[in-house]
Amino acid sequence: MTETTTPGLRRPPRATLVTLLGVSTMTIMASATITPALPGMERHFAAVPHADLLVRLVLTVPGLAIMIAAPVLAWLSGRVGRVRVLAAGLLLYVVGGGSGLVLDWLPGLLAGRVVLGIGIGGIMATSTALLADHHAEADHGRVLGLQGAAMGFGGVIALLFGGLLAALSWRGPFAVYLLAVPLLLVVLRFVPEPQPRSSSTEDNSASTPWTPRVLGMYALMFLGVVVFYVVPTQAPFLVAEVGGAGPVVTGVLMALLNLVMTLVGLNFGRVRAHRGFPALATAVFVTYAVGLAAVGLAGSLWVMALGMVVIGVGIGLQNPVLNGWVVATVDPATRTRALGMLTSALFLGQFSSPLLAQPVVDSVGLGRVFLLAAGLAVLVAVALAVLRAARSR
Repeated sequence: MTETTTPGLRRPPRATLVTLLGVSTMTIMASATITPALPGMERHFAAVPHADLLVRLVLTVPGLAIMIAAPVLAWLSGRVGRVRVLAAGLLLYVVGGGSGLVLDWLPGLLAGRVVLGIGIGGIMATSTALLADHHAEADHGRVLGLQGAAMGFGGVIALLFGGLLAALSWRGPFAVYLLAVPLLLVVLRFVPEPQPRSSSTEDNSASTPWTPRVLGMYALMFLGVVVFYVVPTQAPFLVAEVGGAGPVVTGVLMALLNLVMTLVGLNFGRVRAHRGFPALATAVFVTYAVGLAAVGLAGSLWVMALGMVVIGVGIGLQNPVLNGWVVATVDPATRTRALGMLTSALFLGQFSSPLLAQPVVDSVGLGRVFLLAAGLAVLVAVALAVLRAARSR
């Protein structure tokens, strides 16, 4: 597989950057859009055995498809071109995501979410690599921060509209997936295929996707998502329990989280200039621990909103930190494969989170699951701090 390298590249036309940032919003909208609809969906399918778990899997089952599809599509993009894989991913995104507008069979909805997941796998396997390929290495912190901001902004829009549409019908939020139709046309018009180049001139210190260091980055992504994804899968039910609020309030709270994510992404380039990736990764888990503890202990919606703000800082850092760390570590010739594996780790975490959390919810209640997730975040932050201290000796 061949890839482009970044030294000496000129900045691409603004339309290319804006289009790729728009593509990035699709990935977070894939799950965030339907979060406010989960309680209504559970009521609609109440007669279905194990509806409580299956409805949560409607939110997270794309992660299983992405876990499998992303590495395969990353490999395929090296054979047929990244832009082609990206365009195909957007098409599957529309078909699979929009299926919720017409299907009234829970297994069928889950099948549509699998198609959606394959589409997201294609999008995520190519979009970050295209951003890196079309920009010089010195510009990666800025563009990956902008990508994180775009994802956060997409989440704000998706959750606000999702909350409003879910108040009308649980099907309403599925209409948001149709936004990928015009975006597909823009991709074909403004995103060129990067010029191939051999990796033989690259820095010999670069790593492959399978070194222990890079595998550790995949593990951090998995654990971060397992911890964070307690929020979109369980918060709608905790909001109803604590404040007696409905999907509109849930959408507003989740939109607040994504607004903070956007602000962090816009400032990530400056933050990255002063802090290394290990320190920033530690900060991700510290903010998760504080925010999740606040949500779990919340006695009011105001305290819960404060916890969402802190969690938003963590998720705003997580993607640009780990994407950037992988891009900076691996040889450009293996960049897409490494990002494909990182994508698999991310969505494996999404798929695993409700499976791990639901037995805890059933045993000790909604609030405790947030506290246990906060405890796991503390353990990871301590482990990272110990490793940093050991390496500095």
